[in-house]
Amino acid sequence: MTSHRSWLKARRAGFAALLCALAFVAAPAQHKTGLAAEKMARAVTIYRDAYGVPHVYGPTDASCVFGYLYAQCEDNFQQVEDSYIRALGRVAEAYGEKELPHDLMNRALEISRLSREEYQAASPKMRALWDAAAAGMNYFLARNPTVKPRLLTRFEPWHIIAHNRFIHYQLFIIRRMNLKFDDVRIAALDAPSDEQFGSNAWAIRPANSASGRAMLFLNPHLPFFGPFQWHEGHLRSGEGWNLSGAAMVGQPFPVIGHNNHLGWTHTVNSPDVADLYQETFDDPNQPLK
Repeated sequence: MTSHRSWLKARRAGFAALLCALAFVAAPAQHKTGLAAEKMARAVTIYRDAYGVPHVYGPTDASCVFGYLYAQCEDNFQQVEDSYIRALGRVAEAYGEKELPHDLMNRALEISRLSREEYQAASPKMRALWDAAAAGMNYFLARNPTVKPRLLTRFEPWHIIAHNRFIHYQLFIIRRMNLKFDDVRIAALDAPSDEQFGSNAWAIRPANSASGRAMLFLNPHLPFFGPFQWHEGHLRSGEGWNLSGAAMVGQPFPVIGHNNHLGWTHTVNSPDVADLYQETFDDPNQPLK
């Protein structure tokens, strides 16, 4: 990552990496974080290249998730917490009554309940990743007592699932349909879409490439600020991960990017992503039949 930079910058990057690695093996956190979190922290190395991008190395996939969420909190804890506040349907608690419609929509979608159930039914592998993500954020708070959360003082593993559901349902689908909470309540149909919301992706086969190699271009059209913010990172584990790309702030691993074998991305169009029905009850003797 730094071979094309000057020798001095490479040395500075290496020194920064050393400091970051030492941070995980320094004095214990001021607040108890649990032996599992302490052990995982000591197994993780975060190296930041000349551009500040975190490269997270660990013996397991879960340890990389732990380190990546820690690095995100280092870079922008305020946005990490804000994204989770929104995902949990607690925006009005942090920002006032004007945000209540967002929380009502969140509760109507039952994001918290479904996320708890999904965590309980998940495979041990997925639960390990979600456990590690929550532990990474909690470890950051324990090691940085000067950081004062607005609302969330502890993250739970199911919060990561809620954040994922929030992104897909409340940010993408509901925002794409431009529905408000009252629209859902009264079953409003044909809600206008937000035409400024979109992205691009191009896949080029080897025969059409000057290099003779396949190419993938990613161009997500998303805001620089707020819950749509991207965070670049590289995760490499002893279990086989070697992922480089970007995630929305608060996600545990890159959701667009590449590994040693392939690249992946997501883009949006206008599919039929939801259907609303209006029920009528025509028996006057049993109006709810």
